[in-house]
Formats: sequence, structure tokens, C-alpha cells
Amino acid sequence: MRHKKLSFKGVAAIFAALTLLGQPLAPAAAQEQKPQVPPPAVRVLVRLVLVDAIVTEKDGKLVTGLGAQDFTVLEDGKPQKITNFSFEQPAELARALRSQISPLPQNVTTSRPAYRTPQGTPVILLIDALNTRATDQARLRMELLRYVNTQLQPGQQVAVYTLARSLRLLQDFTDDPRLLKAAIESFKPSVSRELQIADLNQRVPRLSGANPALDVQRSPRDPAVVLRLMEDFLTEQANVVLDERVGITLTAFRAIAQSVSGLPGRKSLIWVTGSFPLATYTRIIDNSANPNNDPNRVTFDKLYEDLVRETGSRLNDARVAVYPVDARGLIGQLLGGAEESGLTGGGTLMTGEEYAQNLSLAGRSLQETQATLTQFAGDTGGLVYKNQNDLDHAVALSVQDGASYYLLGYSPEGKPDGKLHKIEVKVNRAGVSVRARRGYYSGASGDSKAVKQREADVMMAMLPASPGATGITFDARVVPPAPAAKMKVGVDVLVDLTTLSSEDAGGGNRRLAVEFHVAAYTSDGKLAGQHDVAIKPTLKPADFTALQQQGIPHHAELELPPGRFSLRFGVVDQLTGVIGTADLALVLGGPK
Repeated sequence: MRHKKLSFKGVAAIFAALTLLGQPLAPAAAQEQKPQVPPPAVRVLVRLVLVDAIVTEKDGKLVTGLGAQDFTVLEDGKPQKITNFSFEQPAELARALRSQISPLPQNVTTSRPAYRTPQGTPVILLIDALNTRATDQARLRMELLRYVNTQLQPGQQVAVYTLARSLRLLQDFTDDPRLLKAAIESFKPSVSRELQIADLNQRVPRLSGANPALDVQRSPRDPAVVLRLMEDFLTEQANVVLDERVGITLTAFRAIAQSVSGLPGRKSLIWVTGSFPLATYTRIIDNSANPNNDPNRVTFDKLYEDLVRETGSRLNDARVAVYPVDARGLIGQLLGGAEESGLTGGGTLMTGEEYAQNLSLAGRSLQETQATLTQFAGDTGGLVYKNQNDLDHAVALSVQDGASYYLLGYSPEGKPDGKLHKIEVKVNRAGVSVRARRGYYSGASGDSKAVKQREADVMMAMLPASPGATGITFDARVVPPAPAAKMKVGVDVLVDLTTLSSEDAGGGNRRLAVEFHVAAYTSDGKLAGQHDVAIKPTLKPADFTALQQQGIPHHAELELPPGRFSLRFGVVDQLTGVIGTADLALVLGGPK
């Protein structure tokens, strides 16, 4: 389903009708988008799954000239009928979309992707300070500056984020080397408290050659026993902090996915990081005196692979491919270079527990964290770069990858079940390889876990410092009232129904579930007023068709004192968790 462009002249007339008459919407002027602009990001409830596929020769050269008949798409091993097919070039898509924009009227804002889409292929650069040691942060900062100075291509659009205790946007999409250089230079390496706590080698002396089974038979005052108990206690502390670290990182990924979900085409997320494990674990102490006890046996407290895959699915729905770059450079004797997937030998994706059980305790941290990076890349159709000292080269390769790709779409059978469904894409050409998303989570928006996650995502998206979201398209208008000591500020929102999902309500009727949010923040970031409401209308076929053309209106009022405010508007599709936001500066004068 394609977006319709509502002209702002028509929008202004609608707002006037809403404010003065309180009557249903009059039809707004509409213009069809150019055919190059693709459908919106995945809306699972409307049963359309989009898959971006990159097909390359053995030497990495892109394979062009393929048709739909050359592809086979399997879901859970069953062939699917390809209903959407095209050869995509993101730069052309962006130019087609941006050609449709016009200046916004005063006091009007919008979440329309055309106003946020960069003019070239969008690339997001995430500098991960939360999961990277300070020494590696300093090195990656230097390498990224070298990339901007020597390898940034004209027209290449890059946005720069940093992750510490929270996600922060340093620079929105730009191809200006001066702005990108200033953004990277503004990143200051810092010590990650979470990594310090996780580093047991720095917090307790390591035991050498001691049998843990014999340790526990010794006196509790024995230094070896004391050290063993201390290590186990600190391991528990480290696991708690690690759990928090994982949550912060995955939350940041969801925020990035929301921020670009409405932008057309495939996006590349270059994640420069130092570590991200699949599991937490605790040493198993055998109280027997058996000399064959394995000192490296562990029990797994928590596996993160499901959370990683759920987050990967969210990125996939936003058509974001992840390109992890290991900031640690050349470490150990593991395989180096770029790897195309998270597959182990034999083509089977290992679970976190299977992978960790194959590692010695001494080598687990390094290899397991690289396994997580590999899984993120493989699940989203990206590449992982590790054991390389030339980080700038890895970034350049990630930027170049995906400049062109094939878009495949299909409608899966069955109802949403909340489960992970595996996707496999094959090409009937010898000697070529294909990279694409490896699955998606289907529906199940009403369960408590999904509701809790949606509420957290909405809270994050409505914060003034968050990157916002582009998944839902709407326009908003504010008309400042006459100056007074306290003012009721009227706000009108018009939502493009074609960017929302709907449920079958029987008899041809459709049911929506939409949230409207408005928050007013002072210049120092304090919340001065807010409006939050949810509606679940059931629409008859004729009304649904009319609102597709006209949009869904909503009116709200905020009571505010005189001052300068930043308004953030938010619209949420409860059926999918997709969000759209927009910002508007507002100045309210006081009485004379």
C-alpha cells in the first residue's frame, strides 16, 4: 500500500474546519507519489513481508539483471509466492521522495519521510562507548576521522550517534565532511563503568592451577578459597550489570529502527563496538574431591539470543542492515576479515548456549562476543568486520555495500502467532551468494510482553533528546492563543491512515488501535504539559475508504504559561508498535 501525499494547503483547510465547525473532515487535496517510491516498512498485520536481498559474485561484485523468476523465498522451509519485486537503488529513491516536498506553513510540522529522508543512501554510524574500552574508543575515534578525511564519497549521507548510558545523536544525515568531522571530534572517549565491573581480572587475582573441587575442601580461611568465593560474588555483580548493559544497547537499536523506519529503502547501521555477549554464566563448583572435575564448567544464568533476534527483527522491519565493526582490531588468532553471516560450520545457526559450551572459560569472552556481532550481521543481511586494524576501511566497505539490491515481497499464510519465522532466499545462479534478513516475528501485539515493550518504546520516543520516529505519517498544527497568564493551546493532528495497520472486525469492518501523544518541554528539558489518549474505532468499509483519502483527525489542548517550548507530537499504532513523531518550536507571550 503506497502513501498518499496530502498537500499542506488542504491540511490547513481541514484544520480550519476542525477548529471552527467541529465537523467531519472534508477531502484533502491528494497527489500520488512517483512509482519509484516503495511501499512502507513491514506491517506484519497486513501480511506483507519485505526482504532486501544483495546478490554477489565470489569476488564480491554485485549481480544485476535478475528477475523474480530467479529467486526462491522460503518461510520455515516452505516456498512463498513473490508478489513484490524490484531492483532498488536507495539514492534514486531518496531523490524521488525529496522532490515532493514543499515549504511547511507557519506553526505546522510533519513526520512525513520526505522531510527527513537524506539525499543519498542513508548510513547510520553508531559509536558504542558503553561496550567499548576507553583505549579502543580513542583508536576508533582516530580511525573514523581518517575515514571522513580520506574515504568519504561525495553525496554519501551519514548520521552519527553515540551510545553511553543512553543514545545520543551527534549529527543528523549529512554529506558535509566538516559537519561529520566535528561530530566525531565531539565524541570524547570515556571509561565504561559497566565494562570495569565486568572485568574480573582487574578486580580479583586469578587462580592458577587450583582445583575448585579441592578448594572447597580447604579451610574457609585459606586464601585460595577466599579468592574463589570473591570471584564468584563479583561474577554475580558483573552479570547484573551486564544484563543492564544489554538492555540499554538493544533499546538503542530499537530507537534507531523507529527513527528511520519510514525512510524508503534499505539502511546501513555501522555499529563500532568492543564487546556484546550472548549469555551470562556462573562457574559450577563440584564439592566432591574428584580430580577429574572440569574447572571451566558453567551454568547459564541468562541467554540473550532471543532478545538479540527480536531486536534484529525490529531492525529488519525498518529495513536496517547491521554492519558490526569490532573496535578491538587485531586480537587473538580468530578468523579475520568480513564474514557474511552468523552461520557456523555446516550452515546451522548455533544458540548462545551451544556456542558458549564449546569454549573454554578463558577464551569465552572474546569468541562469544564476536559470535553475537556475527549473529546481528547475519540476521539482518549485513557483514561483520573483525580482527582488522584498518577500521576506516571496514567502515568504507560497509557504506558501499547495499548501494543496490533486490526487493522481494510476499504474503505469508496463517494468522499472526507471535513466533519467529525463518526466511531463506535462494538464487538459481551458480557461483553466487545472497544476503538477506533471516526471519521475522509475527504479530501477537496484545500480549503483556509486547504491550510493555511498546510502552517503553513510546516513552523513549517522546523524550526531547530521542531521535524521534518516522514509522507513522501525520501532520500537526498549533495556533498560538492570545497572550495570557495561562493559555489553552489548541493542537490538531491529521494522520495518514495508509501508514497504520488495521484488524478484521467482521462484516467487512476494520478496527484501528491508535495512540495520540503531545508533550511540551521547557528550554531546560522539563515537562510543562502533556496530552495522551488512545482510540480503538471500528470503521465500516465506506468510512475506512473515506479516511484513507482524508486522514484521521485528532484535537487536543494543552494548558501552558508564557514562555518558549518545544512540542513533540507522537502517534502510535498499537497493533504493530510502530511510532511516528514530529517536533515544533512554540513561543507564548504573556499579558502586557
